[in-house]
Amino acid sequence: MRSPICAFLGHVDAGKTSIMDSIRDTFFAYRETGGLTQNIGATEVPTERINEIASDLLKKFNVEIKTPSIIFIDSPGHEAFVTLRERGASIADLAILTIDITEGIQNQTIESIEILKSYKTPFLIALTKIDTVQGYRQVKDVSFIDLLQKEGVTYSENLDQKIYGLVSEISNYGFQAERYDRIKDFTKEVAIIPVSAVNNIGIKDLIVMIIGLSQRYIALEKSSGDQAAIIEEKVVKGMGTVYDAIVYSGEIKIGDKIIMQTKDATAESRIKAIMKLIPLEESRENFGKYETIKSASAATPIRLIVQDPLAMIGTSISVFKNNNEKEKIIAEINKSNVGYNDDLAKGIVVCADSIGSIDAIKKIGNTNGIEIGKTKIGEPSKNDIMTARLNNGVMLCFNVPIQKQTEILAKSEAVTIINTKSIYELFERYSAFMQDLNKKRFEARTSNLRLPAKIVFIKGNIFRRSSPCVFGVEVLGGEIRPNYPLIKKNGERIGSIVEIQEGDKKKTDRAVKDEKVAISVDNAVYERNLKDEDVLYTDLEIQDIIKFNDVIDLFTPDYQEILKEIQKIKKI
Repeated sequence: MRSPICAFLGHVDAGKTSIMDSIRDTFFAYRETGGLTQNIGATEVPTERINEIASDLLKKFNVEIKTPSIIFIDSPGHEAFVTLRERGASIADLAILTIDITEGIQNQTIESIEILKSYKTPFLIALTKIDTVQGYRQVKDVSFIDLLQKEGVTYSENLDQKIYGLVSEISNYGFQAERYDRIKDFTKEVAIIPVSAVNNIGIKDLIVMIIGLSQRYIALEKSSGDQAAIIEEKVVKGMGTVYDAIVYSGEIKIGDKIIMQTKDATAESRIKAIMKLIPLEESRENFGKYETIKSASAATPIRLIVQDPLAMIGTSISVFKNNNEKEKIIAEINKSNVGYNDDLAKGIVVCADSIGSIDAIKKIGNTNGIEIGKTKIGEPSKNDIMTARLNNGVMLCFNVPIQKQTEILAKSEAVTIINTKSIYELFERYSAFMQDLNKKRFEARTSNLRLPAKIVFIKGNIFRRSSPCVFGVEVLGGEIRPNYPLIKKNGERIGSIVEIQEGDKKKTDRAVKDEKVAISVDNAVYERNLKDEDVLYTDLEIQDIIKFNDVIDLFTPDYQEILKEIQKIKKI
């Protein structure tokens, strides 16, 4: 059984690195710029350290360690997860979503949840900073289970209130969650492990859960195919360009011929040297400590030196032994990169900072029914603007610079560039753009139409009896607008709508099904040709019906139902 690969996701300051510090017994988080992780790092935590941390809890839950270690990947936001890439998928076996108990779900948390949903990766929640909950009594170095026995009722109740607030929020994204010690079926609920890295609370619970869930629910057999995922590129004095990588399948050896994906295509190379990251070392810290080895099997964090280092971060290198294997690998790479640098690809143009980010954007896009077309790494070019112009006139840019001349060109070509440093915000703004675009298209096609509608006079809602008559109505179906003539069930015309007002007496240009508004109607006189609970329809002519049928696909079924009633009344 190989080691499970676990990637941290979550808001940048939710405490991911602090958890790893507690596991490694280091203080790396405090040496980061501003206390925030700046790049991706790997750590191997061996069985010996796992037993040292959590032997009592392992015995309590009757968990036997069968894996040689746990491989942890830490980074800002979601980068570790999307960079652990295998032909468009993530090699992470399990994700740890960190949520700050004082902040709750933040934008990057939502982004991480959406990414996990799109990749269908199992995950658990590390609920951090539980020592900030009111009532905490400075207990340290205990499991969460023991903490509950040592703390008072006030702390426990306040903690539960926070946890159930989170459970409610998580349910909004399609997941059922619960505190881990209350779960009966781990296949149906996401486990929440409350922790405090600073006071070393709940860390052993987290470790036990990772081991237990990984060994029971995740296939950790050593698979065929010799591959490693590249998570970082560095220049080391005396070595030149090196790659920090994770061997996730099979075995790689010095001298192996490999295929790697470059920024523009694929390239062949050879492995010159392999160095294994020493257990409990952090691959970011002082470039980590390594030992030279001749081969490495899954799952192992390594430093890799290859001839002609052209590989992209976030791609996999694959060993091949003959031309047939070589061609098969290249075909797989090309298949996973459909749309990459392809001006003819149909769909939204995406420019992003890495291939991993592109994968995440494509997956979330596909999940939400958004067709992603051309993708590329780096800032948009003139060519990209022209391609975007033919595809809804919008371009999605994630974490890349935009030149001033590019913005000017985009504006002249009526292309909207949505540029963010958050994938969540990227899709949020795209959704708003499409709503606005669809509204404009709708307006353009329907502005001169007279649409079917059915309304009812709300009993007692008479505000002016005549000249014009002002009264309250509920729209039962279809849509009313100013200047629409109205008829009764018997076909008698009572007048035309002069104005529509919402509840705050604000004028509006339309009202649709289930809305209640006040309308003013010329020629209508209360209790003469109009009374409480009268049902009224828009008065349509044959030419109105012909025009409506040309755009009927833009409307909900209630419009069509009301149209049939109007045709019956008018006998047309």
